[in-house]
Parts: sequence; C-alpha cells; structure tokens
Amino acid sequence: MAVSPSRPRRIDVRVSDEQDALIREAASLSGQTVTAFLLEAAQERARTLIDERQHLVMSNREFARLTAALDTPGEPVPELTELFRLPRIDAA
Repeated sequence: MAVSPSRPRRIDVRVSDEQDALIREAASLSGQTVTAFLLEAAQERARTLIDERQHLVMSNREFARLTAALDTPGEPVPELTELFRLPRIDAA
C-alpha cells in the first residue's frame, strides 16, 4: 500500500471482534471508510479535549467566586518571607 504524501504517519490500533464490528458498521452507515470514520471521531474528540483544557469556562456565579477569592489577600508564608529577605544571587 502506498503512503499518501499528505498523511505520512501511521497509527495502529488493536481492537476486539466486537469493537471491529461496531466500528465497521458505524463507518458503513455514515458512508465513510473505516479510516475516515476513525480519523474524524478521533480528531473531534481530540479537539474537544484540548479546547476543554485550554479554555476555562464557568458560569457568572463561579466567575464571581473565583474573582472574590483572587482579590482576598492571602496569608503570608514564613518560609517565603524568609527566602525573599536573603541576598540576591545573580547568575553571571
């Protein structure tokens, strides 16, 4: 089988007989090849997952709680206070 110049990478997946039958039936019902069906499904899931992790989505109420928490002064951490009092070490 020739490698497509636009898709030089390959991903191999092992599946059970039941998974194979399910995927093949769904691909057939959608009028796609198994490869096209799997790529479309994987890309859609990947984009959704990446979007969920890259964009913080919350209600107005949750946002108000977050901003209130961020605006509340924190408690000093004695170890950090001590650390910031030490002389600076310049990387030369």
